[in-house]
Amino acid sequence: MAFNNIKKETLALLLVFIYHTAVKGIEKRDIAVDFYGHNISINYDNKLNDIRYESAVEQFIARFDEESISKDYVSLIHQFRTTTAQYGLDDVGKVLLVNAFAEKAFAHKPPNFRTLIKWYILYHDSMDIMLCYTKKDITIYGRLNIEPYGIAYINKGGKRYTDLSFTLATPTNSSVAEYHPKSFNTRTKIFNFNTTAYPKLNALKKQKDFAFDYAGKQYRFSATINQSLILYLKDLPVMELGNMYVNYGFSQSMQQSLIASLHKTIAPMKQREALGFLLKFVQSIPYKTDDENWGYERYSFAEETLYNDFADCEDKVILYATLAKELLNVQSAALLYEKDEHVAVALKLPANTANFSFTYKGDKYLSAEPSGQGFDLGRLGFDVNRVDKVVALY
Repeated sequence: MAFNNIKKETLALLLVFIYHTAVKGIEKRDIAVDFYGHNISINYDNKLNDIRYESAVEQFIARFDEESISKDYVSLIHQFRTTTAQYGLDDVGKVLLVNAFAEKAFAHKPPNFRTLIKWYILYHDSMDIMLCYTKKDITIYGRLNIEPYGIAYINKGGKRYTDLSFTLATPTNSSVAEYHPKSFNTRTKIFNFNTTAYPKLNALKKQKDFAFDYAGKQYRFSATINQSLILYLKDLPVMELGNMYVNYGFSQSMQQSLIASLHKTIAPMKQREALGFLLKFVQSIPYKTDDENWGYERYSFAEETLYNDFADCEDKVILYATLAKELLNVQSAALLYEKDEHVAVALKLPANTANFSFTYKGDKYLSAEPSGQGFDLGRLGFDVNRVDKVVALY
């Protein structure tokens, strides 16, 4: 029977929800949440608004913990699980959805109140989180399956817990204490970050045209960029440079527009000419450092770079490596020049290739410089012997 396929945890949650709703006479309130262009309706126990706020942080946490136990968290958890499944969100995406809900539904409350709402939902969803506080602020930390770059974290019991606000770490002189909830939850789940697939977010689109010269001829292409996805990616914690940036590929709208046009154009070309064509395309994107644009170092996914009007060397390497993989099934590696603060790329070639730049771990590679104008395949801005680190992008 299909009923037997229902997970025990989901069934238990549903039964508790039915009991809570029938017995307690819960007062529901609906809220419409704008989640990167998607309008998501969520209802919650309006009695959460009745919990009195107080500025004394430790006392307020204890009050919230005690009073929130009697509120209906079951239906909230069920709604978030259903919505995350509908949009293909991982647990990090669920954190962003919970953030969007708390910021909209409790916009009239102080920031510490909204932080406790987020903790309330994630904690009762059995996620492995820590509730920490200083004299002024409340922060929630979660155990992720990845280690973000530049985000505050706490080590506890050999485990690393990351600040789930995903803001860059700033020095603090305040001592941080952990609060232990009265209703201890032993079913702790790690926050999973999907490193291979985008979520199903596509409500917002943007058209953009590209033009560049190759071999004395000008080429023009049009792209339909998934703007919902761009906004989502910007809110993710920054990861170190690695293959996840290439594994994501492109959105469906980008595949059906720019990528399809590029594929049609390079189809008659031999592989090396096609790689040279894609290199000129990436080089045509104006160069701009992250410090100039964002004020901090971050790596952009390929579709983000196409959306922006600029890119630095890492972003161009990621875009070029993604294009080479998607269009020509060619794997790449990033060449890190740490002393020169630069990144180039090397294309992995078949074993029988006669013309190549260097070998690495027994494989032949062809170097490429996506950042600067005028560099043909095989030419780099810095000698390959200056490379400090090679990072596989496959």
